[in-house]
Amino acid sequence: MIIKPFHDIKTERQDITKPLPRILIFVPIMFYISCVAAIVLNLLFLLKIKESETAQFEWQGKIEEEKLLKSETEKKIELIKDEDRRAKDVHDWVEGSRQLQPLAVGVARSMNVKSSIEELSLVRDIENPHQIRIGVNFVNGGQKQLDSTLSAINELGYRAYSANQTSGQGGQVDYQATLIWQRNSNKNHKLSLNNNE
Repeated sequence: MIIKPFHDIKTERQDITKPLPRILIFVPIMFYISCVAAIVLNLLFLLKIKESETAQFEWQGKIEEEKLLKSETEKKIELIKDEDRRAKDVHDWVEGSRQLQPLAVGVARSMNVKSSIEELSLVRDIENPHQIRIGVNFVNGGQKQLDSTLSAINELGYRAYSANQTSGQGGQVDYQATLIWQRNSNKNHKLSLNNNE
C-alpha cells in the first residue's frame, strides 16, 4: 500500500507576524565574534597565569636567596658586634691600666742594682678607682730600698694609707698598703723600664 504525503493539500497561509528587521542579522555574527573573543581571552589568561606562576616561582627562589643572604649578614653582624665588644673590653682594660702603668714603672725604676722584686701586685678599687692596693715583695734592699720605692710612689702623686710592712732575713721586705691619689695636676712622666731615658 502506497502512502502519499498530505503536504500538497495544504493551503497557503498569510504571515502572522512581520519579518524581523535586517539589522538583527548582526546578532549571530556578534555571537560568533564574542565566542572567538572569549576563546582568545581564555588563551591569553592561561598564558598570563603560566607567566605569573613562573614569575612567582622565580621570586620565591629570590626570596630564599635573600633569606640566606640575610642570615649570613646577621651572622657577620653578630661577629662584628662580638669583635667590637672584645675591642671595647681591651680598650677599657688599657684605659683602666693606664693609671697603673706609671706606678708599676716607677716601682721598677726605684729598685737598686742589688735589689730585685719577687712579687708586685696592683689592684684598683672598683668603687673608688683612685685608690690602688699595692703589694710589693722584694729582696736585698731592706728599709732603705722601701724608702726609695715609697718616695718614687709619692713623686707620682700617691700617698700610702694603712700600710703593713714585714721584714725578713737577707733584706727581704713584704709591703702592703692602699695608695690614694693626692693631686690631679700630675706631671706627664714618660716612664719606661730603661733608667737611662
